[in-house]
Amino acid sequence: MRHGRKSRSKRFDGYKEHIARDLDVPAIVACAVTPANRPEEEGAAPILEDIEHQGFALAEVHIDRAYVNSPVVTSVLASGGEVFAKPWALRSRTPGLFSKAAFRIDLRSKTITCPAGEVEAFEPGETVHFDPEACGACSMRASCTQAASGSGRSVSIAKDEALQKKLRKLQVTAAGREQLRERVAVEHSLAHIAARKGARARYLGVRKNLFDLRRSGAIQNLEALHHIHREAA
Repeated sequence: MRHGRKSRSKRFDGYKEHIARDLDVPAIVACAVTPANRPEEEGAAPILEDIEHQGFALAEVHIDRAYVNSPVVTSVLASGGEVFAKPWALRSRTPGLFSKAAFRIDLRSKTITCPAGEVEAFEPGETVHFDPEACGACSMRASCTQAASGSGRSVSIAKDEALQKKLRKLQVTAAGREQLRERVAVEHSLAHIAARKGARARYLGVRKNLFDLRRSGAIQNLEALHHIHREAA
């Protein structure tokens, strides 16, 4: 199956194209293709393999947040590298209720404190369930949860909560937002490739379409090199 969705209302068929572009030198260094119904994060591993095959290593990556859950991100962080991506929003799913941003999350002590001061322990990647009795007697309950009687507020803690917290801090500063905008160059390269290849895949199968993407990437690199030489002349 090769059917994917960008949102509930926008569906697409075919394949997803992934590229890695050097942000210092306008060159596409690796490509990957996955079926449309597969998560974006699955495109990161073959790209890393391609990069390592060329003798390079990732020290800093600027990615779409859909790739954040990839093991590649964990590997980069473990090796002392840096990861930049737009963080996931903390808006409440129900208007008028406290969002996750209203809760104080202490990553060192692994505790979360609600707006009323109730504290619960957590482990990254799990959902915290506050004490139903404390929530039931809380004066802020109406502003916090619509859970049924006998249930308390729940808050999900991401596996990469520390990274998300760092990215949110970047997002609120001018310098941080400038760093996050560096990834726009990758979107430009993808747009050039899409304009060259069109909206439809030329072939059936991942392998042939990967060849087509690499071919388009190589042409894009030659155009970028020509542009650099023309400006230097």
